[in-house]
Amino acid sequence: METIDSSNQAKPLPPEENGNKKSIIERHSVTVKLLAIGFLTLLLLIPLGMIRGLINERKYTKTSAIQEITSKWSGEQIVTGPCIAIPYIQERIVNDKREVVTKHLLLLPQELDVEANAAVERRKRGIYDASVYKAEITLTGVFNMEEIEKEGIRREDIQFDKARVIMGITDLKGIRDLVSLQLNGETFSMEPGIPIENLFTGPGMNMYIPETVKPVGAPDISTGIFAAGLNVRPDSLLGKTMTNEKIPFSVTLHLNGSTGLYVVPVGKVTTTTFRSNWSTPSFGGDFLPLSHDISDEGFSASWKVLDLNRSYGQVIGGDDSAAISMMSSSLFGVKFIQSVDQYQQNLRSVKYGILIILLTFVVVLFIELIRKKAVNPFHYLLVGLALVLFYALLLSMSEIWGFNLSYAVAAVMTIVMITLHMAAILRNRKQGLLVGSLLAFLYVFVFLLIRMESYSLLVGSLGLFAILGVIMYYARKVKL
Repeated sequence: METIDSSNQAKPLPPEENGNKKSIIERHSVTVKLLAIGFLTLLLLIPLGMIRGLINERKYTKTSAIQEITSKWSGEQIVTGPCIAIPYIQERIVNDKREVVTKHLLLLPQELDVEANAAVERRKRGIYDASVYKAEITLTGVFNMEEIEKEGIRREDIQFDKARVIMGITDLKGIRDLVSLQLNGETFSMEPGIPIENLFTGPGMNMYIPETVKPVGAPDISTGIFAAGLNVRPDSLLGKTMTNEKIPFSVTLHLNGSTGLYVVPVGKVTTTTFRSNWSTPSFGGDFLPLSHDISDEGFSASWKVLDLNRSYGQVIGGDDSAAISMMSSSLFGVKFIQSVDQYQQNLRSVKYGILIILLTFVVVLFIELIRKKAVNPFHYLLVGLALVLFYALLLSMSEIWGFNLSYAVAAVMTIVMITLHMAAILRNRKQGLLVGSLLAFLYVFVFLLIRMESYSLLVGSLGLFAILGVIMYYARKVKL
């Protein structure tokens, strides 16, 4: 094709420059970069998942270390009783034959007053420690023999001369001294074991709740409240004390234990007072204290439980699995726990990991597009790995220093490293500081969410909404 200029001379058009034609990737470079960032974000979910697994593994390791400490000292203690196990004869017809069987009644106290004073200390194994205690427990009260008449059993069928006073104690290894029972003014030495035929001990092993999933204040009743304990047969009072209307009793326990101390409210009126030097108690079980006082020096708490508050009476059958299971579930007491569970806080912080990674990538992308400074996907990957490594640092430090201090140290280390890296890549200190400032804001925001239990969802939703609004504002300058 020819053109005619002012001199009427024909000149050829310049040849087309095919070398300036952009490829599809170049024309859609922003879209390709977004896809690459999305892929890297999904890829980083793998190490984040590994961090979660590591947190659960360390939590299990801590639980194992605590169990090893408590297995040598003594475990969680649940005190049940004292109760009187009274055998009686029951006749029944089986296949047209008369059969005589012996069963037991459990007579529970009409009044039970429990005074417990626990001195708690920490025993360490490696970097882990467990709360163990030495408790002085005094139980006083009164048995009312008239309660037996309400069961409709003939008095001549009741074998008072074979009755035993029994107490359930979860871990007999914790008993530090001989145990004596004062019954109606006379003293008896208690013996180990509960030799009562057909006595249902309580919930079986199928009721066990692992430490990792059960509530903080929940006691372990898997072995049953009468699986271990003490007994005494008051031979010198046969035919006299056991037929009296009311029998006062008193017993003192010098008991070692760990983690928690619980009492089963077997009295028609059960009053209990706990005192300890532990400043972070967790009250658990079926009843909360009526009053409590907690300070840096320790705590005191008081309970009052009536038979009207429970689902079983004062006389129950020794083989009545339903009633004894209800006894097990009615216990109350305290756990001596650490004030902060750093593993739970670590897990909560990891949940926000993908959010921090994604928002950091978006800010770097905006800087890249607005300032026209290309950033290689490899550097995105390095920044993402640094953000993931933050959680490994947080976990390892929190086991030694606690969560709050470790969070601050790990966050500062991560922010400084990423700020210096981005300043070098973008060749601009201000832009590197911009990325670092965003990270500082995100880490503070996530820390506040972790600390806010009740309002974390509301604050988190509002925060994400505001962040999305800022991203949408700057996104209008980006052309895909």
